[in-house]
Amino acid sequence: MPAEPHYEARLIEFDDPRFPFCHAATAVELPQGDLLAAWYAGSREGARDVAILAARLPAGARHWSRPFVVADTLDRSDGNPVLFVDPVGTVVLFYVTMLGDGWDTCQVKYKTSSDYGHAWDIERILRREPGWMVRNKPIRLPNGDLALPMYDERDWHSFVLLSEDGGRSWFPGGPIRAEHGAIQPTLALRRDGSVVAYLRRGPGDPECRLWQAISRDDCRTWEAPTRTALPNPNASVDVVRLANGHFVLALNPSPAERTPLSLALSTNEGRDWRTIRDLENEPGE
Repeated sequence: MPAEPHYEARLIEFDDPRFPFCHAATAVELPQGDLLAAWYAGSREGARDVAILAARLPAGARHWSRPFVVADTLDRSDGNPVLFVDPVGTVVLFYVTMLGDGWDTCQVKYKTSSDYGHAWDIERILRREPGWMVRNKPIRLPNGDLALPMYDERDWHSFVLLSEDGGRSWFPGGPIRAEHGAIQPTLALRRDGSVVAYLRRGPGDPECRLWQAISRDDCRTWEAPTRTALPNPNASVDVVRLANGHFVLALNPSPAERTPLSLALSTNEGRDWRTIRDLENEPGE
């Protein structure tokens, strides 16, 4: 019999008065076994003092390191960090910087680290289009391409940036559009080579459910999105494909509240889901 899944909470302790607010966490397992987490923090969402912070949980350790600043654009608000380890072991941090006073003014940037996140190179611009946003991790497609899920804050449609050269250059695939918006896609690869995207609903969507869309040509084009049976309170979700092919989805299974924070399991590649664990059930996000 397989062992029961192990769940354990290890909070990242942090009491710096410069960073009372935090949001949009991301985490990645590094090749040597450490965990690296990042999030944005400051006085409030969108404030010009908001920076990207990170912390490390060394392999076998019981406590996270003290958080440290990874990106802090002078007099600008940074946000939506996404950590990723590329095919050659380089750690990549994607994030956005507001050039004005809203998410629709953002520019997508990235930094890389060749020593597993201890030191970072200078920031670079990924794309200059205003309002393009990141929120979830890339995946590697069967043909070797990298697929970075994206969305446009200006009209709340989604798409995927594709790289055929290991991340040196990127180009956009076709759009994913729904009447009330469908943003912040997260991607999972199915056994037949198709890709399923799960998407946060728009604020005016009357059915309050998570969207999904399917691509059968390596994220170049997408079938019309459809609603799933899963409730969604206009909040982000994240999916991972396990080694056995099962999908695990982190979500808020509520039509209106960002609580609880739960995990759902699908043993048939996202066609059906069952809740397997509530990770947090207190008020909040």
